[in-house]
Amino acid sequence: MAVSRARVVVASTAGIFVESLDWTMYALLAPHFAGQVFPGHDEVAKVLGAYVVFAAGFVARPVGSFVMGRITDVRGRRAGLVASVSLIAAGSALLALAPTYAVAGWWAAVVVVVARLTQGIAMGGEVATAATYVVEVAPAERRYRYGAFAYSGDAFGTLAATIVLAVLLGVLGTDAVESGGWRIAFAFASLCGLLAVWIRRGVPESRVFEAARDAGPEPIRPLLRAHRGRMGLAFMLTIGSTIGVYLGSVYLPEYAHHTGRYTDAQATSQQTVALVVLLLAMIASGFLSDRFGPLPLIRIGFTGAALLVVPLLVGLANGWLPFVVAAPLFTACVGLQLGVTPVAGARLFPVPIRAVALGVPAGLAIAMFGGTFPYVAEWLISEAHALRLVPVYAAVGLAVSAVGSWLVSYRLMYPPDTLAGTHAVPPAPAVAGEDAVSPGSRP
Repeated sequence: MAVSRARVVVASTAGIFVESLDWTMYALLAPHFAGQVFPGHDEVAKVLGAYVVFAAGFVARPVGSFVMGRITDVRGRRAGLVASVSLIAAGSALLALAPTYAVAGWWAAVVVVVARLTQGIAMGGEVATAATYVVEVAPAERRYRYGAFAYSGDAFGTLAATIVLAVLLGVLGTDAVESGGWRIAFAFASLCGLLAVWIRRGVPESRVFEAARDAGPEPIRPLLRAHRGRMGLAFMLTIGSTIGVYLGSVYLPEYAHHTGRYTDAQATSQQTVALVVLLLAMIASGFLSDRFGPLPLIRIGFTGAALLVVPLLVGLANGWLPFVVAAPLFTACVGLQLGVTPVAGARLFPVPIRAVALGVPAGLAIAMFGGTFPYVAEWLISEAHALRLVPVYAAVGLAVSAVGSWLVSYRLMYPPDTLAGTHAVPPAPAVAGEDAVSPGSRP
């Protein structure tokens, strides 16, 4: 089983790595390829157009959450894992081959939109599918560290995208990147996606899912209605999580550039420190959660980020704090909850609806608050000319998740093998630090 467990971690991490790499790559490269793909003479308008398409990819995520969630809940966890990463790789390949506005006119933007919508559908189910798989396959005493390693793929992907951009800017220069060098980054992301497809095709199916399938179908609509309150909690937790991720790992270099104190190259290179801290915090949270339970880490992470984001970013904007200090402090708080929140969220639901019930509210929250964050931040800065409004907006979202984290209790969490009352598989023991969940507990 040691080899199989290692494959589980690698397969889960690979998909989340590719998701984060592809998604972050677009956000970081948008200012560099917008002039080639989008029409107009106003450079600010072109960048905003690129960010609108970035947000459009998130519009597809709730749809993808349902579609990919149903594939995962009906066809199997492995089928969902393979399907999501295949579409992500295809979207990156399409971006790498997209024509310019000078060649294809408005069709260039259409191709980019299609690629982003394709990726949005795939990514809508990626987090919930991976979390479902980890919950059901990982040993109980190591569940959260497995999840933390898997979701560290998010930090690895963002870090890889940042490094790729830094290398391209350093080797080719800004002008060459904006003239077409950006395609190299998307081609690299597509190749990583194909590798992840190969890895995921070899993982074993979840025995918990197989037991649920053998037990017969459960009525889905009544189960979803019965779990509406828990889906609301998943929505609340995802608001701050997605804002924290896109501010801390994607938008901070652009924010630092707007302060006038850092060039794009300086901010991008220093961002690697913040991403390493994010990664370490995520992994540490997994080990600590296996020992003490996940809720203390989730609550500390959200509450700390909500309280610190305004003073940290105001200090950065006014020169009181250097980027290399402010950014890692914020990402440390984000990482404490990010490593374990998805796995804890998956345990709010029984096996027959686990992927779709977690994926849909998470996809909605990510679409509403994560995908729109770069655009909202740019709009606040360009229209209101107030850098301080960006951290205030982030603080409100993080505060919502902080409240949600205190509304979640261990008694709301199902054992990984709960079959919505049929209990064809014996309940797993509670993880250290968690209250036991009775087999007959209902939402």
